Amino acid sequence: MKKPIDRAAPGETLAADITDGTGRVLYPRGSILTGSAIAALRQRGVSAVTVVGEETPLNPALLAKATERARKYYAGHDMTIPPGPVLLGLRVEAEAQRMEKGLPALLRECRKPVADSPSSEELPTFCLDSFEPPQLSAVAFQLNRELGAPEPSSQKIVSVIGQSPGLTARLLRLVNSPLYGSHGKVETVSRAVTIVGLKEVGMLASSLLMVEQFGVIPASVVDMRTFLEHCLACALASKALAEVTQAVEPEQAFVAGLLHDIGRLYFFTAFPERSRYCINSGLRHGRPLLDEEVLFFGVDHGTMGRHLLEGWDMPRSLSQAAGFHHDPLKAANPMLPGVLHLADLVVHAMGLGCSGECGPPPMRPGFAALLPLRPDQTADVAARIAGQLDAIVAAFD
Repeated sequence: MKKPIDRAAPGETLAADITDGTGRVLYPRGSILTGSAIAALRQRGVSAVTVVGEETPLNPALLAKATERARKYYAGHDMTIPPGPVLLGLRVEAEAQRMEKGLPALLRECRKPVADSPSSEELPTFCLDSFEPPQLSAVAFQLNRELGAPEPSSQKIVSVIGQSPGLTARLLRLVNSPLYGSHGKVETVSRAVTIVGLKEVGMLASSLLMVEQFGVIPASVVDMRTFLEHCLACALASKALAEVTQAVEPEQAFVAGLLHDIGRLYFFTAFPERSRYCINSGLRHGRPLLDEEVLFFGVDHGTMGRHLLEGWDMPRSLSQAAGFHHDPLKAANPMLPGVLHLADLVVHAMGLGCSGECGPPPMRPGFAALLPLRPDQTADVAARIAGQLDAIVAAFD
């Protein structure tokens, strides 16, 4: 929706790039307008901006079909409990928009399970009693050690990140994405530290290395790109929720969102065949993948993620967030896991990416009291991440 710059309001999301007379991008699509940004655009002579706004009302027949599909997706879930109504609405909207564009529906029959897959009882016992996390790369090890120092050194952390040209490039692409707004072209890690903060840049770099630790998920298990899209969408949603609620630090929430499914990433890459059997068993019996993981691995992916992050000496807040994001009230400090839990619910409702789970994660009763959001605030978070996700995913290509 295009509107005059004088009617633009802080908090609105750009639906199109804003460029100057030479074609240089001033603010990319997906950026969140601030009061200072609006003032700066006025000074540059920008007369109008295109922001995410109300869409044309959907065809009633199409909307009815989308509603039917959304209710089928949430069959067996009590959608009257907050934030159930909002999630159902997001799912209806996502289904309807895809059908209107002629795209395949989000709710489709999952691939059929392989008939001869062994059950969990037929496989060798998987035991974590003597589990040792995979050894981190030298760069990741040094980075975590510097971050854990009583007074982390900016010079040392920048130097460690600089040892990996690939990491440096990915980090700078991310800092130059709409996630951090427009600060001009950021060309060095030192400049990124100035803009984002030393600890935030260090933790972001460390999380990128840990996600890449396991390589690519075999296509026979789940598509790697859609898995990454799910993790990034959860990271964006967690950051947006942190900003709205002021419950936790936004950058910490982003890193926690990026790492929330690292236990499942470990299962998928270290044990692809077992993971495929696990997924097939869930499809055959109509059970959540979360429950099947306990049968095939002895623990679910949240517990696995907590083991990994603790073994790598990551901050306890992050390991607890990964470990309890499906049941935040069990955590010693439930706030960050609660933010992740809601972010995961929103991302599944919108159908962004795929974590390997065909159905929605369970909503834990009582967790909504941690984050007293109005329905319109949750919907605004959904709109924000929808506008940012493509640009963030592009930073990882």
